[in-house]
Amino acid sequence: MDEVSGAIRFLSAFTAIENHFKWQLQADEEHMSFVRMAKEYARRHRTQVDLPALRAFADLRNALVHQDYYGGKPVADPVPEVVEAIERLRDRIIDPPKVLQVLPRRAPAVFETGTPLDQVLDEIRRHDYSQFPIYEDDTYLGLLTTNCIARWLAHRLATDEIVEGETVGAALEFAEPHERAAHLPRTITVPQAIKKLSPPAGGQLPPTALIVTHSGSAKERPLMIVVADDLPALVAAVNAGN
Repeated sequence: MDEVSGAIRFLSAFTAIENHFKWQLQADEEHMSFVRMAKEYARRHRTQVDLPALRAFADLRNALVHQDYYGGKPVADPVPEVVEAIERLRDRIIDPPKVLQVLPRRAPAVFETGTPLDQVLDEIRRHDYSQFPIYEDDTYLGLLTTNCIARWLAHRLATDEIVEGETVGAALEFAEPHERAAHLPRTITVPQAIKKLSPPAGGQLPPTALIVTHSGSAKERPLMIVVADDLPALVAAVNAGN
């Protein structure tokens, strides 16, 4: 069996990327160039797609499709390094890494509404966590944050009402609307997580945390909690190999 030429491999990888952009953007190929699709894809997904490389690959693709063929094969081939580079980029764009594959598997700190608040404070001291999913009868109720605890404490100090054994539920009453979590399935990719944690258009605030569960249900216990502090690691994973 003849070995597949570098040009064929290059064009196959390029076409796969182009088709992925079209599918994701629902783009009309007659009105949107490959480079423009790449820019729009990066903007919508709030991720890096190595635009300089894609622009160079687009120029090379145009040269390859207009060159002469002999015996059904292109006369000239790209160098192996270029072929391997576009194939790596294709894999990163079409099959990006999953969040569960990239971030360290830290056991999420989860509490019930009736849990003494002392246990949460101890978790903060030991692990420096600042977001805690709160459940009751295996159903998610809300996200307790250190800011929420600070508001609860300020209120109690102002009213001299601090009582020994106060529960998580009492502090959770001081949660603000923007202190919310989004539930996502274990299949969530790194670019998807970056997009979720990034401020959306219109000046709205993103979720404070992403709670990853088996299927994304709020009735499932979390496998991982992803917060803004994880963004540098997520971005590094997307850009690996650039």
